[in-house]
Amino acid sequence: MTHKSPTMNHHKFDLDFLSKEDKPAMPLKKTYKIIIADDDEDVHVLTELLLKDFVFEGEGLIFIHTYSAVDTIRCIDRNPDAAVILLDVVMEEMNSGLKVVDYIRKVQKNRLVRIVLRTGQPGYAPEENLIRDYDINDYKLKTELTKQKMYTTLYACLRSYRDLIHIERNKSSLEELVKISGDLFKKSSLFDFLESIFMQISIFQKYSHHLPLSSKVEKNGLIFKADGIILVGMGKYKIYEDHKIDEIKHLIGLEDLLTTLPETDENIIYLKQGLLFYNKGLSALRDYVYIELNKDLYDKALIELLINNYALALENYQLNELLIKSHEDVIFTLTETIERHSNETSNHVKRVSMFMKLLAEHYDTPESEWDLLRISSVLHDIGKIGIPDSILKKPGRLTFEEFEIIKTHTEIGYRILGTNNHPIFEKAADIAYYHHEKFDGTGYPLGLSGTDIPLYARMMAIIDVFDALVSKRCYKEAIPIDEVFKIMASESGKHFDPILLELFLNDRAAIEKVLTTYND
Repeated sequence: MTHKSPTMNHHKFDLDFLSKEDKPAMPLKKTYKIIIADDDEDVHVLTELLLKDFVFEGEGLIFIHTYSAVDTIRCIDRNPDAAVILLDVVMEEMNSGLKVVDYIRKVQKNRLVRIVLRTGQPGYAPEENLIRDYDINDYKLKTELTKQKMYTTLYACLRSYRDLIHIERNKSSLEELVKISGDLFKKSSLFDFLESIFMQISIFQKYSHHLPLSSKVEKNGLIFKADGIILVGMGKYKIYEDHKIDEIKHLIGLEDLLTTLPETDENIIYLKQGLLFYNKGLSALRDYVYIELNKDLYDKALIELLINNYALALENYQLNELLIKSHEDVIFTLTETIERHSNETSNHVKRVSMFMKLLAEHYDTPESEWDLLRISSVLHDIGKIGIPDSILKKPGRLTFEEFEIIKTHTEIGYRILGTNNHPIFEKAADIAYYHHEKFDGTGYPLGLSGTDIPLYARMMAIIDVFDALVSKRCYKEAIPIDEVFKIMASESGKHFDPILLELFLNDRAAIEKVLTTYND
């Protein structure tokens, strides 16, 4: 295996990680579909004989034979990718061919196929009238069935067909690019980001008349950090997540190369089996995206336009993740401080956040909500900051008056959080205000019942009580988990939403893992 170093002053880096080997000559591909529509068998035989050695841009012809207008229309429906139709005017009826032309252009709306009208009765179907009145591309007399004239006709038709397909592909590609540009910045995970690339990249395939305008692309790709650790893999690279990039044989040496890249505006590296790109912003936030594809099938300019959009979106995603992480760090530090002040441990906050995410997953809430709920849930008791220490830290039972003061922590929390319209704080405000409501309507502060209580507050009611029961507090000892499960189950439909409670208690293994990981 040989490695080629990049030429540093080149416009792009073109790297070949695989040795080149001589390949045997490939047999001629026959991919251009030619429909011969004529009721005379001799015309079919002669046409195919004249064109049997015809080659256009390295590709041959596939002949399809029909003998009537009805057969031809059926054939067109089955072969919308036909390139040329050599169409007789008179078959079962005097105007059979003209009916076929109208069907193709007006009913099927096929503007791509080239139609060559042929006739043995020029007096019945004058050339001037047909060219003017019908959307055809050429008109030939059957007396012109010579090899030279057939070749000239086919070259002209196939060049036109090729160019129309190319225009149609570019039009579709640019339309799709406009559509997807606005969605690039809404990806909620690196996996979504990577999958989005493969969902869109097929529309940028180069013209190839025998490929559909949106053919399937194999989803093989990965995203890795500057230190070579793979963050997410797709397709055959899925098994390499959390591994090093140099564990993939044909990408050995890539990590070393990235450390020697010159300062340049370019951010695309072409490899033997695909391409790699990265965001051009802060190098400290730089991730690298490798996608496997056959470069020869793609329009380079359009691919680079797409990739540059994704590079910008990747940087936006990373900055957003950094912002969320900063929010998370501040929120956890604040809530852990509050919990310690009220004689709770910081692990209470961590357990609550993990339980909330666990229940959100089981309830089939959108994945985009999971981390928002995990973070916002830890603020559920932020209102305790407004409760006097004499009550908050009292080791014995509270008096009625003291309990009434304690209950105000829900309203205090709501006032603190409710002025911020960030999604984290919006959810946190509802959780803080309603998480002491009970399903049967006997809770506080508003005495709501059933599904009138916001979903996330109903979830928190389960989690908060569960963690309080299994944990040691200043006024009680920890209760064994088996007994806690029985207590919780006995409150189904009373304190707790029965559906949510069942989902939570049914995953005891996950619950115990959280308790073990974040044990006081």
